[in-house]
Amino acid sequence: MMVSGRCIMMRASACNGSGHRPHLSRAIGDTSRLSNKAMGLEDRMGERPARQEAVGSMRRILVDAHVHLYPSFDRPTFLTAALRHARAAGAELPWLLFTETARDFAFRELASTPPDGWRVHRHGDGVTLTLADRTGQEVVVTAGRQVQTAEGLELLTLGLDDPIADGTQFRSALARAVEAGALPVVPWGFGKWSGRRGRLLADVLASPEASQLFLGDNGGRPWFWPAPRPFGQIEAAGRRVLPGSDPLPFPSHQVRPGSYGLRLDGPVDGDRPFAQLRQVLANQDAPASPTGRLTRSLPFLRDQIAMQIVKRTRR
Repeated sequence: MMVSGRCIMMRASACNGSGHRPHLSRAIGDTSRLSNKAMGLEDRMGERPARQEAVGSMRRILVDAHVHLYPSFDRPTFLTAALRHARAAGAELPWLLFTETARDFAFRELASTPPDGWRVHRHGDGVTLTLADRTGQEVVVTAGRQVQTAEGLELLTLGLDDPIADGTQFRSALARAVEAGALPVVPWGFGKWSGRRGRLLADVLASPEASQLFLGDNGGRPWFWPAPRPFGQIEAAGRRVLPGSDPLPFPSHQVRPGSYGLRLDGPVDGDRPFAQLRQVLANQDAPASPTGRLTRSLPFLRDQIAMQIVKRTRR
């Protein structure tokens, strides 16, 4: 990834001199809709359901691989922000990979009770939803969990809705995630890859266990912070660094989903969409471009201080 003017973009022309992206037009593809009966949907707005893509149809996708939907967030604002960021990145479909803690169940809440003005389609894999607003604009959401392991090294289990208990040994949590078909990711976090946690990560990356492990970057990394060394290790091993927005539980962060991610062309399958996305992400030769901006210095410091206050309050 290159940092230029605090922007990480697909190409130089997508970032102007001020570090902001110009508006990009949204590519819209014609897709067919199936009936409620054929799709097995419950229409929660009294209207026809979100459109079902034919097997193998390709769409321009913006994947945000580290997303939290906190109870304090306004759901329509959250989803609309994802649409806006996808358009700005030149993608037609935002795909949010949730990383919920064991005490959060926003994915299940969206599946059972979509926000007013939105309708939901549950895909056959049981871990993916497509939500559509009144104009037909869609946001895809896949379930996932965040595990605080016994060693203090965080693990994301993308595509897995059932929590792995916090306090599980890292290697055990990784093995369980792989066995369950999840995509395991160790996300970067300020200070989280130093000391004994850093040594554990280095040991895992040097072992056969790392063959299915990904690392994650996030938009909360300050622009002046160099890319961590393990990023180069994982890319040299033929796997991607997966970027994500990683919103924090503050009101200003409810518009962050989709603000930092990966733009790619991928197939959308009505029954097993996450399995297909995982194949694309695991294929280092498949074209994909990071998009978004790392955070500025003052917001980074403010967020770090605020999170320390939140953590102390939770104890």
